[in-house]
Amino acid sequence: MGDATVSRAERLRRISATFALLMWIAMRRFWQLLQTFGLTPPQFMVLFALVKARAPRSMNDLTDITFQDASTMTGIIDRLEKAGLVGRTRSTIDRRVVLVQATHAGITLLKQVSEKLLDDDIAGCSILTDEELADTEALFQEIFRIHLKRFHIAVENVQDIIDQWDLPLHELIPLDEDSRVTHGEDIPLRPSSVSPAL
Repeated sequence: MGDATVSRAERLRRISATFALLMWIAMRRFWQLLQTFGLTPPQFMVLFALVKARAPRSMNDLTDITFQDASTMTGIIDRLEKAGLVGRTRSTIDRRVVLVQATHAGITLLKQVSEKLLDDDIAGCSILTDEELADTEALFQEIFRIHLKRFHIAVENVQDIIDQWDLPLHELIPLDEDSRVTHGEDIPLRPSSVSPAL
């Protein structure tokens, strides 16, 4: 039960401070976890976008999706390709366009990261009941909706936007051989073999 003597403005200030601290702690935990798998946050976001697409994406697409500039994206793809996590090929429609797609090793690594994140969340939130989790999800979605309105983004269903950045574990399976980029060999990858640069 909250303190009824606290003003609305003060409560909002406390919520904002707590939320900012929560985001910082969550990001620190996320960065540290990625380091154990040899990935940086930008590399993870690019790999995530490719696996989510389940189809080749152009370099321009990836820069737009992940909010990176072209030169940075080239460096990220170079390192992911060297590690065997992505492959590059030329578009058969326009040879000037370079297409990128996650390899079997890339999908496998992303699945390992996602499983570890989920395991940690399950363990950390074990004290919450199912009802408390449902209430927390609903509250977070409402807060998300409020922030979307600040950017003049109106949506009927917040879950639709969340789903764009959600990748259920059952979807993290290798693509059919014919639909994958076969640039280079798909090789087993130890988590520490990806360059931490970029």
